[in-house]
Amino acid sequence: MGWLRFYYDRRIFLVERITMMFSCVAYTEAMRDEWDRFASSKGTIFHTTAFRQVLLSSFGYKCLYHAVLDKQGRICAILPLVAGRNLGLKKAGVSLPFVNYTDICASGEEAFQYAVEVVAGIRERHRLSYVELRLKEQHIDNGNWSANLHNHTFVLPLEEDEEKVLALSSSSNRNHVRKVYKNNWFDVSYDKSQLERFYRVYVIRMKQLGSPAPDIRFFQSFFDHLPEHSHLLTVLDRENGDVVGGMLLLTSPGDSTLYYPYGANLPQYNHKYLNNFMYWEAVRFGIGNGLKQLDLGRSQTGSGTYKYKQQWGAKPQQLRYVTYTGGTQGAGAPDKTNLSLFVELWKVTPGFITRAVGKRLIPYIMP
Repeated sequence: MGWLRFYYDRRIFLVERITMMFSCVAYTEAMRDEWDRFASSKGTIFHTTAFRQVLLSSFGYKCLYHAVLDKQGRICAILPLVAGRNLGLKKAGVSLPFVNYTDICASGEEAFQYAVEVVAGIRERHRLSYVELRLKEQHIDNGNWSANLHNHTFVLPLEEDEEKVLALSSSSNRNHVRKVYKNNWFDVSYDKSQLERFYRVYVIRMKQLGSPAPDIRFFQSFFDHLPEHSHLLTVLDRENGDVVGGMLLLTSPGDSTLYYPYGANLPQYNHKYLNNFMYWEAVRFGIGNGLKQLDLGRSQTGSGTYKYKQQWGAKPQQLRYVTYTGGTQGAGAPDKTNLSLFVELWKVTPGFITRAVGKRLIPYIMP
């Protein structure tokens, strides 16, 4: 058992060394500019303080953002975290709800490891049942954390030549894209004044899928706090002008990515390949804005949307939702894969009930 003793002794030594190099402080408005510069260089649009305002103003979460400082007092890692109640009414810290993944921005491995180590103190100090981090590129090699590996995201590389991007698709997907344009069934708009019409489609589709929808003010807050990076793509039926689908798209210059976090379409238009049109317009928008990749969002492993996104030539990338409970039994995040009964009930509940209840319920789901 000498090797095991060596491993733990070495880990303790490394932790003590890292602890001497850094300190952790709670976010204050005085560090906003430095925080955003660091987020822009090391992270995504979701790491910025503007997105923090979107979450706090929309759902009433408590801000638990923290920065890791070096000995000179400079930011070398940021840990965006908000606290709220989950479906079990447990107080939880999540980085970040309504975001598919938020890797810890860090200038190096030691700063990253320190940020992971301080989570335990944040959890205890704020009396959280658990802390959940949503990671894509990073791993936490620590037995004190449990992992949920049910989700993937899909990232499609973008080229200046649209045909090269389309060539990544399956032959059937290419045919569907070409057919929808040949038949000229739809128009596309980037007019944000279409938000209310898009939102009506979004609420209908979320109910069909058995999920609550946030208040329209959540979507409006993107245009309030991230006006240069928020874009509303809506699809209109060319015959009658109705909005039949749409996407909220976010440009993230720091990682040269176009994110598609929220969207919906009316399934009665599936036979006209509405989804293919909508996705391809997002591809063209990303290329037109000089971005290098399109993140198609989160899908559960093996689901219908998982398989659909594969058709575009986007590669699935494993998401790691890791949870720290401090060893407390039963303190972790609820298993959302066991909500099938709730989902089916939501689908058949009258709309006037789900519209009102959904706006109050959605913050507790922390999707």
